[in-house]
Amino acid sequence: MINAHSKPMTFGAKVTHKARSTAKATPGLKIIIAALLIVGSWQVGSSTYLLAKARFAQYLIADAWQATLKDGQQHKPWDWADTHPVAKLSFPALAETSYVLEGANGRNMAFGPARSISAGMPGEHLSTVISAHNDSHFSFLERVQLNDLVEIETTAGHFTYQVINLQVVDSSRQQVTIKQQDELILTTCYPFNALQTGGTMRYQLTTHRVKT
Repeated sequence: MINAHSKPMTFGAKVTHKARSTAKATPGLKIIIAALLIVGSWQVGSSTYLLAKARFAQYLIADAWQATLKDGQQHKPWDWADTHPVAKLSFPALAETSYVLEGANGRNMAFGPARSISAGMPGEHLSTVISAHNDSHFSFLERVQLNDLVEIETTAGHFTYQVINLQVVDSSRQQVTIKQQDELILTTCYPFNALQTGGTMRYQLTTHRVKT
């Protein structure tokens, strides 16, 4: 069970695709993305809208992250956002990269991986916990192997972690434990490619810091 230093993780509604995006958004693309986020709100259940939202939002989040790296300030990915990017997460062996938002709730996880605010940040002596949906931004986690490296960039620097454990847990009985150590925990719903959503099973990947 989760200890006194942490709070239960929150998982929101799932999206129905895989999204990979690290390129910088052009002005024209930004307009298109903004239109998708605004106009699409009336058809929030549409799989086409969810696909476009999750895929293209990462362009705006990437731009906001680059702005944060330049001036050290928090930048919203779009004007009405109530979150901001806090890290860039990469898996070299799989050529996968995503930008991490602050606050692991269903709304934020529709746009990308999100960090639990009750957990730590990379480089701290407190577990960092990041969650995303298994049919979009974390769909590739089932391909991660033991000893794979995970790289994460924050405003504090670059950090490297190595996968030491892969497990499936029932979140109704066992929640993420926040420990007093520098580790990175990634979670997503399980099983992958499930026909039904909303279950209690979670796939949990644990990594420990590799100091170079």
